[in-house]
Amino acid sequence: MKLHARQILGAAAVVAVASLAATTVPATANPASVASKFADQGRDANLTSKQIAELQKEVEKQVAVTGGRQIALNKIAVNGGEMGIPVPGEDRVLDLAASKAKATKVYAGCRQGNFCGWKGRNGTGADWQRGACNVDHEIPDGWNSGGSWQNNQTRGLVAEFRGKRHNHLSYTPPAPTGIVNGDWAPVWYVRAC
Repeated sequence: MKLHARQILGAAAVVAVASLAATTVPATANPASVASKFADQGRDANLTSKQIAELQKEVEKQVAVTGGRQIALNKIAVNGGEMGIPVPGEDRVLDLAASKAKATKVYAGCRQGNFCGWKGRNGTGADWQRGACNVDHEIPDGWNSGGSWQNNQTRGLVAEFRGKRHNHLSYTPPAPTGIVNGDWAPVWYVRAC
């Protein structure tokens, strides 16, 4: 939910929680065992205890805001897609599962079939990927300027940028596109497909 200083989170967060799809972590899972599982992912990817703790704190903050569910140390399942958080000290979201037991870093990137956005320029910072069509996907909190996006949907499909009142702002070029720098300030929603 994109917020400005004068706005307050409302019932939309409750609705988002109710509409989430099942994820890899059962709803009945013990929070301590879930946290341990994700901490193990971080250790497998050679992260420090400090990086793991900072990353977990940021993910928990985003889960509270989005109503999503943590599915990996740095990933949150949200209605219609996922959100990724960069490891402290990194400028891009890492695929921690692919980084397992490797000294090399594997960046998550924009998966085929999705529209992807990043908080920073050139595909840097927190990211979100959306594949569900005919849904106005709200951009994350704090994305009020700068940023970048990539239309990696099925060849020829376009995405639509929409304003605060779901009004049309512009369309992307047809997929596939490379990463495009832009400005999230006027954008509140993206409609993939």
